[in-house]
Amino acid sequence: MFLMTLGRVWRRTNRLISRAWLSTQVEPNDYRFERFGKGHNAWWTLADIQAGKVAYCGGVGRDATFDFELAERKGMDVHAFDPTPSSIEYMEAENQGRIRFHPWGMLDRDHVIRFYSSHNPADKIWFVENLHASDIFIEAHVFTVATIMEKLGHEQIELLKIDIEGSWGQVLGRMLVDRIFPRIVCVEFDSPAPLPRVRKTVKALKNAGYVLAQREKENCVFVRETR
Repeated sequence: MFLMTLGRVWRRTNRLISRAWLSTQVEPNDYRFERFGKGHNAWWTLADIQAGKVAYCGGVGRDATFDFELAERKGMDVHAFDPTPSSIEYMEAENQGRIRFHPWGMLDRDHVIRFYSSHNPADKIWFVENLHASDIFIEAHVFTVATIMEKLGHEQIELLKIDIEGSWGQVLGRMLVDRIFPRIVCVEFDSPAPLPRVRKTVKALKNAGYVLAQREKENCVFVRETR
């Protein structure tokens, strides 16, 4: 129990430190933003996104209202990805054909990997890293963004949103190596988010031509105007 408590404190402390640093990295801009989704699963993104453009939303959890609203309010071609049982169950009940759902994970390689439960399985949260020293896991397919684009026949992505419990660095790092540059990248730096890892990812995005244009807590919106 002590180690679990210590782990939670460590993760929360890192998140708050990284959140404070991210607030210093937002660059002045003239973009107009619009909020999509409900409650704590809402995100800001650019208001000028257009109908028919492709959006990839990695990580559904049990709330895809952001994904749904991109399709319903803006007419985007939205694809959501999450291989975990509670997300599959949620989408079977709630999606009703509004967007395209794929029971795959996003990562920096194409493989079948283990996703580990949090310390309380009732939370229904799963991690690539075994942060809670859990012996409860599932196995699921994961793919790089490049492989997913090839599988789905997409040449470009307008928007990528990733809320994937700590695996953001792996996904974005491989995406940039593969020279895939969505115009908009929405990423939650969380679970865990130690500052050196966050700084490394932000630096890589900026070196690839992105600006950090909007931030709400750990949720950051990067924009790249040149392809």
